[in-house]
Amino acid sequence: MIRLFIFLCCLQGGVLMAQDFSVSGKVTNAENTPLSFVNVLVYEAESETPSKGTTTDEDGSFILKGLKQGSYNFNFSYIGFEDYNKSIELTSNKNFGNVILNESSEMLDETVISAKLPTIKKTGGKLVFNVENTSFSVGSTMDLLKKTPGVVVIGENIQVKFSSPIIYINGKRVYLSSSEVASLLENTDAAYIKSVEVITNPSAKYDAEAGTVLNIITTKAISIGYKGSVDATYEQGVYPKYKFGTSHFYKNDWLNVYTSYTFGKRREYKEDDNYVRFFEQDEVSIKSIWETKFDRTTEYENHNGNLVLDFTLNEKNSLSFTSNISLTPKVNYNNNGKSLIYNPLKQVDSTITTLSSVNYEKDNLAFGLDYSKKLNEKGATFSASANYIFYNNLQSQSVSSDYFLTNNEFSRNNSFYSELKQKSNIFTGQADVSTMLWGGTFETGLKFSNVNTESKQDFFDKENSINIFNNSLSDDFNYKENIFAEYINFEREWEKWRITAGLRGEYTDIEADSRSLGQVNNQDYFDIFPSASFHYTINENNGIGLSYSRSIERPRYQSLNPFKYFITERDIQSGNPSLVPAIEDKITLSIDHKGKLFFELYFENVENSLDALTFQNNNNSSLERVDANLIKSYQYAFDVTYFNSLNSWWWLHFTTSSFYLANEFYALESREEKYTNDTFGQYLFLTNHFTLSKDRSFTADLTGKYISNFVFGNRYFKNQSFVNISFRKDLWNKRASLTLGVDDIFDTLKDMASTSRYYNQDNYFYTNLEYRLFRLGFKYNFGNARLRDNSKQIKTDEGDRLEGK
Repeated sequence: MIRLFIFLCCLQGGVLMAQDFSVSGKVTNAENTPLSFVNVLVYEAESETPSKGTTTDEDGSFILKGLKQGSYNFNFSYIGFEDYNKSIELTSNKNFGNVILNESSEMLDETVISAKLPTIKKTGGKLVFNVENTSFSVGSTMDLLKKTPGVVVIGENIQVKFSSPIIYINGKRVYLSSSEVASLLENTDAAYIKSVEVITNPSAKYDAEAGTVLNIITTKAISIGYKGSVDATYEQGVYPKYKFGTSHFYKNDWLNVYTSYTFGKRREYKEDDNYVRFFEQDEVSIKSIWETKFDRTTEYENHNGNLVLDFTLNEKNSLSFTSNISLTPKVNYNNNGKSLIYNPLKQVDSTITTLSSVNYEKDNLAFGLDYSKKLNEKGATFSASANYIFYNNLQSQSVSSDYFLTNNEFSRNNSFYSELKQKSNIFTGQADVSTMLWGGTFETGLKFSNVNTESKQDFFDKENSINIFNNSLSDDFNYKENIFAEYINFEREWEKWRITAGLRGEYTDIEADSRSLGQVNNQDYFDIFPSASFHYTINENNGIGLSYSRSIERPRYQSLNPFKYFITERDIQSGNPSLVPAIEDKITLSIDHKGKLFFELYFENVENSLDALTFQNNNNSSLERVDANLIKSYQYAFDVTYFNSLNSWWWLHFTTSSFYLANEFYALESREEKYTNDTFGQYLFLTNHFTLSKDRSFTADLTGKYISNFVFGNRYFKNQSFVNISFRKDLWNKRASLTLGVDDIFDTLKDMASTSRYYNQDNYFYTNLEYRLFRLGFKYNFGNARLRDNSKQIKTDEGDRLEGK
């Protein structure tokens, strides 16, 4: 009876009783040198997807276990070598013996480097710049953005159509400030980027604050094994700057691991020449003229770390953990200012010299957990995510001003000291469902975010080297915000039509309390944000599109702080706790020709737009920069974009924009209540990518930009231009690369001038930053460099608002 029972079990569970086999061997080159980290992938017969895989050990050996009886195809691949393929019928344990890989006669293997040039797909409100396996996938992601159509990068400032875009990575917003985003993109290799989406009409799936979006899509790992890299960059402006980094990636059939670390040390220099003409109460007679020379030296250290764990639970379920750590233990500002004060006859009346130092440290810790489930075979999915960010900023400032009479005789000293602490805790949770419906894709989702920011400033006057607490300039500011959002979105494409339509609703509850001001800016409101785009293909060469979107811009938390920061004793920056969100409406008409030439005509209107306004107070002869709600901002523009490969070695991209910009605001320091700061302008952008060697291992980029006039807030800017050049050389079978470049070759950005001249306001600034930089970089790849990584960043609306733009 027992024997019969065992026999029946074997028949019923035959698969479970089947024997497993193993395959082993050793991989070497033609000189019999062992090769480590060679990819060994196993494909079942007629399958295009590997079922198992491994990499060779240090001695070149490998073993694959748990293989059932059957037909298999084995693929051996390693950078710089030709692939080796072998098919077997597995009926017992198999030893391949010595597998020899031959060096590739061409280093242009399609998965290592490709002669492809980038492609662009343009639809209503969205441009997709595909760069995977192209000659543009070199350098940093910041370098890549400088070559992306529709994107303007000057220093750390990223602009799309004269607005700061919200940056996403793989559809998720990053919990980093604007300066930390720039650092992140500088430290992310462009070789890991599949495409860049420039979205000027975001769908309802994106947060309502996303007026314009840059969504950076990274490549996914397709091979099993390990790779890593180390890199270093040296920059020379007035002072040298350094950056060192390393990244590591490992993949097997159920786990992707990515980790990176970067350390940066910078010293930067800035000069300002300021002119202010102060008026008497009649707002016509000159009271005094102030000319100030100001310089700042900044010392900066930063540590950036990233860890990503992607788990494939089974065919339908996956889980991902992401952490981004940014630690800035040292930032020191050393400010020096000297003001010459003239009487109305332009005779020197007195002099003020100011020494100011600012020291701060900040921590930005972000953690994310994502879950995804395939609901059916037709592509329906469910996803859920939770994110947490902790932000801590400690800052101290010391200011000392000496006053001198006409004969340079010392008159008096005014000194003060302040300490600032800011701590933020942010949590977001989101759930989304996507399914096929009515021949298209239907998406819906919910999101909740909670923000709690606590800030404290202690202000002290200095008398005889003793700090005396100043209660009137000290404050505690607490800000709490809850946002509940829901959205629906539908996309469909058929024959010659493509449509996207969506609706997003957001309910916001805000409570802000100031110790000195009491309850301020308590808000409770609900708003809806529709979006739609249509595209019609006229024929194989031409298409036309129309798009509309409504979005919101919420104040940065730092902008809401009522605290004051003193550049000099009479040059002050302060926040505004009474700020309200701005609402933007934008409509765009577009025409495309052969996928290479694009025309766009658009209008944008922003009610209660957020900006910084600089006002001169003629009564106490001071300047104050305040964050404010403008009455509105609007712009009309006509853009033309062209890109093409002129031949096999020259790729060109050209953009021009003819525009009208206007900012209408309350002139707080003038008798007149309103003023409109406006201008017509012209923008030109040209980038050229040259391939300088037959094997495409030596490339160069030449980029130029010119803008005639533009306005920000109540300031007017004129005539900015730059020319950048860079070279890249791949070395050692693509194992290493050397980059060399110069930004702002002709040093034309150094005299960036801005003016504010209306009513009783008359001041201008000439700013000289270290725009002209010499850059030298080196990168070395080890392990199997054919792997692509799963680098991710946590990106959210709430995190972006930690600091000002």
